[in-house]
Amino acid sequence: MSEQPDLNAIWEQAKQIILAEMGDFKKGLWDGANAAQPLALDEDAFVLGLPPGQMSMGSQLTSTANGPLVRESVSRALGREVKVELVEGTDPAAWEREKERRELRIKLAERQATTRRARATAQGIWTELYEEIGRIFGATRDRRYATQRAAMMARALLATYEAERKAMDQEPDAAELHEQQLNRALERIATLAETTGTMAAVEYLRVKSMRRD
Repeated sequence: MSEQPDLNAIWEQAKQIILAEMGDFKKGLWDGANAAQPLALDEDAFVLGLPPGQMSMGSQLTSTANGPLVRESVSRALGREVKVELVEGTDPAAWEREKERRELRIKLAERQATTRRARATAQGIWTELYEEIGRIFGATRDRRYATQRAAMMARALLATYEAERKAMDQEPDAAELHEQQLNRALERIATLAETTGTMAAVEYLRVKSMRRD
C-alpha cells in the first residue's frame, strides 16, 4: 500500500505559497485558508473542511478571483495537479457525506430529466392527435350527411384511443395531463362532427370498452 501524504503538512505549505503569491494581502482569502482543515486526498480532489456555519468564509478559496491560486498552490505543494473541494464539517466523514449528497442530487436530476423527456413525448403524442383529428375531418369537404360525419368521428375516436394508450404508456403518472388532453381532443371531435362533447365522450367510452374486450 502506498504511503499516504501528510495532508496537514501539504496544506501548510500551500498556505505559504498562497501568502507569497497573493500580491496585495487579501484578508478574506487568508482567513478562509486558516479556517479550512484538510480532510482527504481523493484521487484528484484535495478536500478541505470548514466548520459548520463558516462556508461563506471558505468560499474565498474557490472564488473566481482566488480559486486558481489556491488550486495551483495545493498542486505545487502536493507535486501533482489536483482540484480543491470544500465541504461543511471538519470530521473525517464530512467528505463521504458530501459525496453521498452529490450522488443523490445527480440521481434526482436524472430522474427529473427522464420525467421531463417522457412528459414532452406524451405531450407530443397528444399534439399529433389534435392535428390528426383535423386531417381526418378535413379529408372530406362535404359533411352534409350524418353518415359521413359519423364515419369520420369513428376514425377520430379510434385514433384518440391509440393516442391515449401510447401517451399513458409513455407517462403513466401524468393523469391530469392525459385527462385534459383527452377532453380537448373529444371537444374538437364533437365540434367537427357537429355533435356535443358529451356525446363524443359517450362514444369514446364505448370504443374503449370494445377495444378492451
